[in-house]
Amino acid sequence: MRQKDECGIIFDIDHFAAHDGPGIRTVVYFKGCPLKCVWCHSPESQKKEPQMLHFKSRCKKCPVCMGDKCANGARAVCGKLAKASELADEISENKIFFDSSGGGATISGGEALFQPKFAISLLALLRERKIHSIVETCGMGNWEHLREIAEYADIFYYDIKILDEKKHLIYTGAKNKTILGNLKKLAGISADKITLRVPLIPGYNDFADDIAKIYDLAHGLCIRQIHLLKYNSSAPAKYEWLGLDYKPGDLKKQSEDYLGKLRKMAPKGLDVFVF
Repeated sequence: MRQKDECGIIFDIDHFAAHDGPGIRTVVYFKGCPLKCVWCHSPESQKKEPQMLHFKSRCKKCPVCMGDKCANGARAVCGKLAKASELADEISENKIFFDSSGGGATISGGEALFQPKFAISLLALLRERKIHSIVETCGMGNWEHLREIAEYADIFYYDIKILDEKKHLIYTGAKNKTILGNLKKLAGISADKITLRVPLIPGYNDFADDIAKIYDLAHGLCIRQIHLLKYNSSAPAKYEWLGLDYKPGDLKKQSEDYLGKLRKMAPKGLDVFVF
């Protein structure tokens, strides 16, 4: 059955990306997320509604602010309405590069499950056009929506922040019962399509014991690949755009030796990559 051409809210689209899956990719960033991670790298993605960003370094403190019409580019609206068919057309313009590099399209966010009908509509169109697709998800959403997304997505990059439920609630604003339940169901039907991704936040979830538990979870679900994501120190600047404080403060990146240690802890049969 052909999917309805749905509309949704995105906040960016990145062509010729090289870090969101194999090959050359176009990444579509959905707006809106059910989690509120204290370390979120894209705070501008959390609310589904468009927001005004303020780039203080460009602001000349004009007597009359022109908002997003600012001649200095000090203000910009983050978030716009998009139609699935129009996005699919734009993505398809790069198909020759996808085919030659083994690339495709990646749905990132924000969170695809926050706009499930929009995600399903776009993924169905990409499948029709034989464009490889990856869905990056935190897994916090309705299982039936995730199951339907799985009918069209080629790969899932499934985020696991931390397994301890109390810490997960404190750090992300939500318990992880739904996330883990959806992961187990998804692994039951397509474990080979899942790569677990762990954003390593210094002092929060990058302890060896935490990573070992995630390795055990993957092994038990027959998931064979894990990506350990180094801490990205560029996040604090984005909070300034929204007039917010970055709660974690100044965090020290993990050393290459420590990252190597975490990687070597992985049990046999589990492929761990550090990005």
